[in-house]
Amino acid sequence: MISFDLECEKEHRFEGIFKDYQSFKAQMRQNLIACPLCNSTNVKRLFSGCSIQARPVSKISKDGSSRTFFELVKELRAFVENNFENVGREFPEIARAIYYGTEEARGIYGESSLEEMKELAEEGIPVLPLPDVEKLEN
Repeated sequence: MISFDLECEKEHRFEGIFKDYQSFKAQMRQNLIACPLCNSTNVKRLFSGCSIQARPVSKISKDGSSRTFFELVKELRAFVENNFENVGREFPEIARAIYYGTEEARGIYGESSLEEMKELAEEGIPVLPLPDVEKLEN
């Protein structure tokens, strides 16, 4: 059994439970999934976060070390902090200026809201959220 978060055209959110992914796809194709509030079959799947268990990734590690997913993210964050410019809360504006060529091209990082990140991505500006692993592990 699998569960998906769904939303109809009127932005009603609900959960659907299916035998497997193939059953979900077949029901979507046939417009068999309906909103329980308005009965609309114009439904889309919402993507939600996932839970990640920190396990050693030694099978894919070339040097034989056993690092967890969280350790790899910490390394990525350290690399960014050591090699990119921290522009703080001005991140969305500076990212746009670099993308549109009004500022010198360089690697930057900083702070932005989820909405600002979505706007940048919609404009085609490549951005990557960098989680604070210290907060995630606790």
